[in-house]
Amino acid sequence: MKNSFFLVIPEQKSDPQLLASFGDDALKQWIAELPAANPGLAARLFYELLGELVTVEMPAAKRLHALEMLRDSFFLIDDYLRSRLTRSGFPKGENEKKIFGLACSIERQFTIGYWSVARELTRREVGWLQAKPTVLAIQRTIKGLSRIVVTHYMMSYPIPDWIWIDLHSLYKLAVKLGKADVKVADQGGIFSKQSSIEDSYKQILLLSLAYPSGLMQKEFQLVYEFIEKIADLLEIETKPVAGQAVQCSILMDEDLPPAFLANSGQSDRRSDSAMLYLNLSKLAKVFKHPDKFSSKDEARFSSLEMEKSQQQRLPAELFDYLLQRWQGKEPQGSVYFSDRLDRYVAIGLEATFDLLDTARIGSGSGLEKRAETDSERALSCNFDQEGVLSIGSLVSFRKIDALPQQRALGVVCKILVPKQDSKLIFELMVIAAQAYAVTYQALDASPGDERKKALIYGAKDHEGEKSYIIMDSFRLKDGDLLRMYMGNENFPIILNGRRNIGLGYWQFECRRILDESTIPQQPKKKGYDFI
Repeated sequence: MKNSFFLVIPEQKSDPQLLASFGDDALKQWIAELPAANPGLAARLFYELLGELVTVEMPAAKRLHALEMLRDSFFLIDDYLRSRLTRSGFPKGENEKKIFGLACSIERQFTIGYWSVARELTRREVGWLQAKPTVLAIQRTIKGLSRIVVTHYMMSYPIPDWIWIDLHSLYKLAVKLGKADVKVADQGGIFSKQSSIEDSYKQILLLSLAYPSGLMQKEFQLVYEFIEKIADLLEIETKPVAGQAVQCSILMDEDLPPAFLANSGQSDRRSDSAMLYLNLSKLAKVFKHPDKFSSKDEARFSSLEMEKSQQQRLPAELFDYLLQRWQGKEPQGSVYFSDRLDRYVAIGLEATFDLLDTARIGSGSGLEKRAETDSERALSCNFDQEGVLSIGSLVSFRKIDALPQQRALGVVCKILVPKQDSKLIFELMVIAAQAYAVTYQALDASPGDERKKALIYGAKDHEGEKSYIIMDSFRLKDGDLLRMYMGNENFPIILNGRRNIGLGYWQFECRRILDESTIPQQPKKKGYDFI
């Protein structure tokens, strides 16, 4: 790999004074003086410093040492900028787009620094003394490109041209040098402080196979770090994997991520030398032990931002999601729009509840947006407000000529932002063909106490007809008793089968208690005794 079309190294200039500013003492002082209390300013200063670092003529060893000294500061600044991108859903506003632009610029400049070192060291035959810095520079370049990919995934933006072919080319270079499996120190790792070029390459390949359009923004880094634990179970092979139901190929000379082949007989028109295969069969070991890697106590859709506890084990729902994706099964919404007619959509429990109230007017209320059908599974809509939609959002919809009360209910399972603007294409996992508005309160509440809003729907399974209630309170748990108000009726219900079905929404199977005299006395909840 002689050049990169994405990591373009700027023209180098000789500047002894600038070069001196990257000495150990000067750089340590500069890092110490970064304004920690003002991360926005720190990011700008860091970007300016990187611009100087990648343009000044400098020995490869000195440049690599300077980059390693700056690495911790890079992670702190980049993680802060990324956190600003995940505080709300889609579409993104201008401020978030500016933050995204700055984050990508810093990531790119930092990676160019490592690539310039790698290119310099691999121009000639790599000797024994150059082996370790060469492996380090290539591994860091792959990690840098991977970080750019993850940041684009977070924004649901297309991956820039040439990134994938650069990743493939760097891996091929490492294989050619016989250094692909050599471990180097990697303090950026969460679970391991050593990583090889091949480990880093496999990590981003496996993330791309998780179908990014079906992941929440907070989940990309979470899944990327989880893959660090299991990357050694993934193997790269030169021939189709015997016994693997769905083959997964990497087109090494194409600017494309790996992809599952639609059928076992499908192949690429070019020579086999340009194609490698991923052996995913050993991942079965991971999915046979879900308790080791996932937690049923962690809810996938509990919040938009990641909590610290989630860095250890994945939510069980996310773990199951990955199991399906790494078997080659694409996340797909329900086939509900085969007629290709427009729909009115409302986002959230509150808006849906108000529209199900017969006293409300539908499209004139401002609670609904008109959406076009993009496919038999997807809707597309231009949103005026920022941050209204995310994976896990609860959405109700109706046909244009239907009454506002005739609403189906679904959860967003896939989002695309094709033109990086306010137009979103999204798919829904439909959970009910018709939902109804109800209210509820604690069983021992006074009749005049405030009632909380909820939605209810019915469904059939092998056991018969069941009723399910959806609410936005995370305090309730299995076995709790409530009084539900539906139309002119009110009656006690018992909750069971608690599930976090959407972003901030919880579903229970609810059963009516016919004989109130059988209800046991419940202690009144105070404070946080529900935990």
